[in-house]
Amino acid sequence: MSNMLSSNHQIPWIINNETLNDNQLEAAYEKNRLDHCMQLDIDSKPRLAKLTNIMVTMSITNSYPLAIANIVNAGANILRLNLSHETEKWHVITVKSIREAGNVICKCTSIFRSISVAIDLHGPEIRTGIFRGDSLSMDRAVFIEGNTVRLLTEDKIQRAGTSSCFWVSYQELSKVCHRGDTISIDRGAVMLKVICVGTSDVLCRIIKGGIIGNTKTIQLLDSIISFPIISKQDSKDIELACKLECDFIIVNQTRNRKMIRSVRAEINQIGYNWIKILAKICSKQGLQNFDEILSEADGIIFERSSLELDIGTEKLFIAQKSVIAKCNKAGKPVVINFRPIVEKMPKINVELVATAVLDGADTISLTTGNLNLKDTLQLVQEINIVCREAESARWQREIFNTFTNLATIPLDVVHSIAIGAIQTSLNSNAAAIIITTTTGRSAVLLSIYRPRCPIVAVTRFGFVARYLNIYFAIHSIHYVASPLPDWIKDINIRVRAGLEYLIKKNYVNIGDAIVVVGPSRQDGGLINTIQIIYVLRLVERRTKFMEVDKTDWRSVSSTYVQTTIGIFLSSVKQVTSSSSSSSSNSSS
Repeated sequence: MSNMLSSNHQIPWIINNETLNDNQLEAAYEKNRLDHCMQLDIDSKPRLAKLTNIMVTMSITNSYPLAIANIVNAGANILRLNLSHETEKWHVITVKSIREAGNVICKCTSIFRSISVAIDLHGPEIRTGIFRGDSLSMDRAVFIEGNTVRLLTEDKIQRAGTSSCFWVSYQELSKVCHRGDTISIDRGAVMLKVICVGTSDVLCRIIKGGIIGNTKTIQLLDSIISFPIISKQDSKDIELACKLECDFIIVNQTRNRKMIRSVRAEINQIGYNWIKILAKICSKQGLQNFDEILSEADGIIFERSSLELDIGTEKLFIAQKSVIAKCNKAGKPVVINFRPIVEKMPKINVELVATAVLDGADTISLTTGNLNLKDTLQLVQEINIVCREAESARWQREIFNTFTNLATIPLDVVHSIAIGAIQTSLNSNAAAIIITTTTGRSAVLLSIYRPRCPIVAVTRFGFVARYLNIYFAIHSIHYVASPLPDWIKDINIRVRAGLEYLIKKNYVNIGDAIVVVGPSRQDGGLINTIQIIYVLRLVERRTKFMEVDKTDWRSVSSTYVQTTIGIFLSSVKQVTSSSSSSSSNSSS
């Protein structure tokens, strides 16, 4: 032990003063918002570890294993499949390709980071048919402003659409439309004004021209529509999603809690109750019933483009802030969906993405179904950088105080340890938190308090690793090795897997503090220990990977940990009040 302490004795002094303001460290702990904003520095470098997750939509151009591996390596955590497009066979093959890509990444990196799969149900949507009615309409149609177009509901023209007439999937269209109503196609790409309503058709004038592809969404902005809670097609989709063992089912156009309950009942009946349900909020009705939807769903997807048409651009940011805040308070993940504008190059307003991250989004979703692989990779890499910059610019003092003030005393053991672990990571400016978890609940509790460093959650259950991918800051690792007879060694080797992941990703450097959270005994089950370890040295292997010094992380005494935290705080000066110092000691 004496040798251990002498070797660790230098760790708190291995501090490069030139990098103290990296990751906007000074601004993060200012006492008021004005000083926080004044301290933000454009020359401050963010951490390499991204905390906000990225969801990417799959398409024919990027659905083979090598392309999927590249997308995941670029920063994607969740891959989304929209059942409204492509065939069932394609979706089955794509899910198999995703699993194969995960195995390829595991073989290359020796660490199994599970890739999550989200299935988007058809839902109560209205869509166009297929545009193949003439030589000028081959899978798309050009609509010119001022021209007229006829919307038909007869199934015989479903695949014969043109720029002058096309099929609409809603049979009651002529009964709910009235003269003067506005109709949006493909979330505002083309806008129509109703000028005449027939028995089985609706004649419209084009008030905004554009190009529309096959099976695009239609919104009746001025009409009241009655949809079934869950359709026969949705039931088939749910059965397919369970068969493919996907991780998330997205309920499209969620309007009330009954839709979530119906989907969950069907999932439970099939026997896949571990699949999580995400409610996609696309309409004003969904916002009006949001509280009841949030209480039933496992997570929320905020569909910006659809809501913008329904509530107006000037109200969109208000709705987004409200939805994110409610999800954060409830401890449920919230996904903000962005649709790139496709011109010569796909573009997304990165300021809006940064705002979503600053507001508290867990995941950024990119609708990349119409992009090729090159453009998808470029977009994911760009969002990766923007997310890391926004994460470092958060006012951490306000975030932590807000969430801890919401906690009701007394707390249970797991919740108390989670708060203590986050406080310790902030006081020591930790590079990461490592936690061994079975159900994932303890990792989720850590995520709720929005730390400044990644939470490496090591679990033996693949479905747990995959559903954790949607939560802020969690980097889940599926540890596949069999349990060891010696429980202490088994815990150590799982923590070692987390350390190796951090080093292979270049997320830690010599002298960095790492907070380790876990149980203290085998029969305890719950987390009840917090320890700090330091990276002593990095040794390059033949495989060109590096590893932490082989010292047992549990051999660092708690007394030494408390001492080094105090020294580290005085050096970094990230928290200046005496109360912060005392909370550091109590958390340790």
